[in-house]
Amino acid sequence: MHSFWDFIYSNKYLLLFGILLTFFSSFGQTFLISLYIPEIGQVFGLSNTGLSSLYAIATMASAFTLPWVGRLVDTQPLRRFTFGVVGGFIMACLILSLAIHPLLVMLGFLGLRLCGQGLMSHTSISTMARAFDKDRGKAISIASLGHPLGEATLPLIIALTIAAVGWRTSLQLSAVSLLVVVFPAVYFLLKKQPKDILNPNRLPGEQLQKSKNPLRVLKKRSFWIITPVVFIMGFLNTAIFFFQFKLGNSRGWETSWVAGSLSVYALASALAMMGSGPLVDRFSARRLFPYMLTTYIVGVFILAILEHPLSYPLALVLIAISNGAGGTIKNALYAEVFGTKIIGTVRSVFTTVMVFSTALGPLSFGLLLDAGCTYTTVFWLSASVLVLVMAWSFRIGRS
Repeated sequence: MHSFWDFIYSNKYLLLFGILLTFFSSFGQTFLISLYIPEIGQVFGLSNTGLSSLYAIATMASAFTLPWVGRLVDTQPLRRFTFGVVGGFIMACLILSLAIHPLLVMLGFLGLRLCGQGLMSHTSISTMARAFDKDRGKAISIASLGHPLGEATLPLIIALTIAAVGWRTSLQLSAVSLLVVVFPAVYFLLKKQPKDILNPNRLPGEQLQKSKNPLRVLKKRSFWIITPVVFIMGFLNTAIFFFQFKLGNSRGWETSWVAGSLSVYALASALAMMGSGPLVDRFSARRLFPYMLTTYIVGVFILAILEHPLSYPLALVLIAISNGAGGTIKNALYAEVFGTKIIGTVRSVFTTVMVFSTALGPLSFGLLLDAGCTYTTVFWLSASVLVLVMAWSFRIGRS
């Protein structure tokens, strides 16, 4: 434990940089965007399927863009690349806040998903994976703490802000916070970092070619073993959070109870992240990967069979354990399987898979619910798919 704290102290500025980006990526994550969904739907007169379709189109456009933009973290100066991502994020918040037509809503969603959910987290974790070798699991787990910190604090803040000043002004205040907090913090935290971190390695020969063509990652057998796990987790995470308040209404849960359950989720996710880092460094991500979905399956089964208010935070805790530990395990696995020289390229491809899945999640749930399926039926189907994907993931040991 002493060496763990020594590691944190010795690398505190770079780790804080990682946490900063994952925390502020929350503005582009579904659990926060979902707070704006009722207001946006009402203003533009959009149905469940209509609004989720806009969200799906924007998210899929983000997914297809990510491999070509995300690979630049392997070759561009880190500070310059980060400033570009944050600048795009600010523009997305402003576009959505000023939207007067559904097409502008979709454009705002696109920017939030690409720069927020996609590139902010991508830059953080890619930097951790490249900068650390022996302690890669610890670094990724610590940098990923920004996600549960955002989940624990920002929903209440954003909900209160929307209630006080409206959804448009709330988005504009988010843009201001990115400008006055993230820009100077990135400059300060990266100011004294070594040159090999600030300026990624120049890739020779075949590695440079792989970086230029991220789709070459698809040729590796391991990609097709890892992908279903990445896909199903993104698919279900987004769908559950997108419809969480409607799920609560259908089962008689108070809105405040549903929102408050996110804090429990965030705490469980953070603890799982912190616990998984040392385990990855000790046992390897390859050995831990097949067990990632275990608690997720149990959590979805609980949502399928129970309707008591306590079932929601209990299910979220179990889902959070898989998500928290899984985030560390997956990102360390990418480095173990594909190497660190093109880690940005590799992560951008898998992030594309994840973002693409987040586009289909709400859309699929919306279509099923509008077709008359109950939440119970949807969760039974989801649990069945999870079991199949977990069984497939054990093939990683032979890849």
